[in-house]
Amino acid sequence: MRAREWAIAAAYGTPADYDIPELPDWHVDRPDYGGITFTAGDDSFITAERPMKVRR
Repeated sequence: MRAREWAIAAAYGTPADYDIPELPDWHVDRPDYGGITFTAGDDSFITAERPMKVRR
């Protein structure tokens, strides 16, 4: 699902009005080995063992 679709739907109503699923509740974990993990419920959907800082 694209973030743009959520943003447009939220501007004109709720995402459910447009059959767009709600955003999951997620949080960030920092494991002991120094990586980073994004989780929703019990499922990890992004994991990086050695994340790098970048400049834009």
